[in-house]
Amino acid sequence: MAISEVNIVGELELLRNLTSSDFIALAPLPDDTGRSYWKYAVGNRNDRYQQMVIKKVGLGLGLAGAVLRLGRWAKLDDTNPRINQERLHCPVMLAERLQSAVAFPLVASSSQRIIGLLYIGKREQTGFDASEIEAVLERIHTVASFIEDIIKETAT
Repeated sequence: MAISEVNIVGELELLRNLTSSDFIALAPLPDDTGRSYWKYAVGNRNDRYQQMVIKKVGLGLGLAGAVLRLGRWAKLDDTNPRINQERLHCPVMLAERLQSAVAFPLVASSSQRIIGLLYIGKREQTGFDASEIEAVLERIHTVASFIEDIIKETAT
């Protein structure tokens, strides 16, 4: 595992603790077209997340697709009256048996382009409070810089 990957896993563990979450995954999105996959995960119960395709163009599914369409973070928890129906459209939530989730876009510092997705979930029926969202937003630039480094490494 490269140093950048060790840093990413450590940061994911930290974010999981700060948000009292059970699952956290990260998907680098190295270019604007095509597909990508969840590459890093902590707290996963199985490896099905690795086969899930994230479509960067068109209509992506679930929470990840909503984040790509909106360009900002989004959550699905007990504050949404349609959570049970919406969960059915979130492959990660189904595979990991998550009851609530929040996803964030990772934005490149230089181009303001989305270079990755961060997905955080809880297996209990508890939502994400404002302090947990703020904790992620304070650290999101660190995670994005690690993704930028990995994209640069793979491009050379």
